[in-house]
Order: sequence, then C-alpha cells, then structure tokens
Amino acid sequence: MSNKLAACLALFCLSFAGAARADGVDLKGFHAKALAELADLGHLSELTGKYKIRVTQVTMDETGYMHAHHHVGPGIRCMVSGEMAYAIGGKTTVYKAGDCFTETGAQTHESSNVGKTPVVLLNFELLPAALPDGKGSLIPEPKEGEGHSHPAP
Repeated sequence: MSNKLAACLALFCLSFAGAARADGVDLKGFHAKALAELADLGHLSELTGKYKIRVTQVTMDETGYMHAHHHVGPGIRCMVSGEMAYAIGGKTTVYKAGDCFTETGAQTHESSNVGKTPVVLLNFELLPAALPDGKGSLIPEPKEGEGHSHPAP
C-alpha cells in the first residue's frame, strides 16, 4: 500500500482504530475536510501559481491528539467548538470556541482535546500551489540538525 493511500485511510478511519500516523505524524481521533481552496489570488498576481489558500475543517474526537508536527505553510486557526490544549515553544494554551491563533508552520507544536466534546476548528492556510489536491499540510517535526524540504512553490 502506498504511503499516500495509507495516510488517507488513516484520516478517514481513525474512529475505528487507535493511534495512527498521517504523513509521519502520530495522531488519534483527527479528521480533516477541505472546505474551500483558492488558487487565483487576484490582485496579488505575482503569487498566483506559486501559492494557494485553503480552508480546512478539523475535528478532533474527545480523546484525540496530534503529537509533534509542523505544517507546510502558515495559517490562522479559529476554534468553532470544544477545548483544545495547544503546546508550542514550551508554553501550553487552552483554546475554546471563538478563539483564534496563528501558526507559522515552521515551529514544532502539539494539540489535544481536553474537553468532553469534539473539538472543531477551521484552518486557514497559505500553501504551495504545487501541493497536490487533497494532500494535508502536516509534516513531521524535523530531526535535530535538519530542516524541512517543502514542496517547491
């Protein structure tokens, strides 16, 4: 089975299994659904063909988590419901419905559902245009001394 197929199966079947890995990231009870994608960046024509904007609805089950990871691009995260602990740079913050926060994507972070209901959040991300449709933005944290090789814009 290819890695891409395995990652897709993990994302869609997590409710029937324990911990899994998506694109090399340890996670459990995590579901993502792309809601909209914009490739024509209008008056920012110099960015068209290099970047795209994607909105993804993320749901994390009651005992769900996503261990150490990065993202291919930066983004804004807005909580719709639930309570999520978000750890980055040695600090943990609990976000609730109505809270928004930002990520550069280039710093290792983790998140987990700390409430009694599913977490739902919207991820607004700037991603390389070359990122295949349906491919998530998750990437594993780099090993000590190595950087990330992001898809070419």
